[in-house]
Amino acid sequence: MAQEELRPSPAQIRLNAIRSRHASASPAWEIAFGETITVRAGEVGDLPEVCTFTAGVFVDDRELITHAHEDIAWLLAAYERLAAKYRDALAEINRTAQSRNVRDFAAECAMQSGKQAFRTFLRERHSLEATDDERVNARVRSILAIQSRAELNTDGSARQRWFSLRAEFKNWQEGRV
Repeated sequence: MAQEELRPSPAQIRLNAIRSRHASASPAWEIAFGETITVRAGEVGDLPEVCTFTAGVFVDDRELITHAHEDIAWLLAAYERLAAKYRDALAEINRTAQSRNVRDFAAECAMQSGKQAFRTFLRERHSLEATDDERVNARVRSILAIQSRAELNTDGSARQRWFSLRAEFKNWQEGRV
């Protein structure tokens, strides 16, 4: 099944636009004070005017605009650091959750192989001749076509064969076979 294409959220689209506008803006900004306050920006040298503030503009408004370029750069860098920490934390949460949810099929097989009912099933349905631990384990490995039960945790095909044997045992117990 093909994975559904992920579409960016409206917030991600806006953040991408802010990044793009900031990256495209002139790198050099300066403020010129005189009868008016002028913000200039460009590459280097004689920078063209970006905006001019009249004497009556509120200081807080002027400060917001005149520091916008450097403030946006700082915010984007802070956001990137925070996003990286979030991704790391999420990966750790997922890793921890997966390690808790991973079943040990090798251990399950070993426990099942130690049960008398399973040994009787193997004797009746899979020609097990003796029920000592060594022969039971050898017969189960032979049925599952594995060298070691550990393969049940690492090999999907071996695991599917174990699932089939386990289902066959359940059906046998319930008298459906």
